[in-house]
Amino acid sequence: MQSSNLNNGLEQSARVMRLLGWGLIIGMALAAFVYSPGFLWGSLPAGFPQLGPAHPESPYNGLHPYIFMMATLYLAWAILMIRGANDPKANAALFDFGILANLLHGLIMIPLAFIYPNERAHLYADIPLLFVICAVLWIWHPIRMTPAATRTR
Repeated sequence: MQSSNLNNGLEQSARVMRLLGWGLIIGMALAAFVYSPGFLWGSLPAGFPQLGPAHPESPYNGLHPYIFMMATLYLAWAILMIRGANDPKANAALFDFGILANLLHGLIMIPLAFIYPNERAHLYADIPLLFVICAVLWIWHPIRMTPAATRTR
């Protein structure tokens, strides 16, 4: 019975790893067309809602360097989550990294959203999403999904 619970819990952790990994990859691809406005086309398209003040001008027609930095970090993490789903317990550090990195990222963005008016849209867009990712990773962490008697860390 305990082995069944162990396998079921780790299967749930593996499923979360795959869903999060593929969700990040697909989400980033979709976000390139929706957020941030002007990322692909350099300015807001006709009829696109203005969510707040525009980001400062970039010398590259709206292609802000920090977007590429964040996208590559999340892409690397997504790939590792997909690969790590084969053995969630051995790759539990990916959950730890995801919880800590997203929590710190969200916490630092909160004061920045109040300091810089052009960053306010983050308060109701990606900041809540970062905390949801933290919660999902916390709940389905492979260490929490295994019975206490079988945990080794």
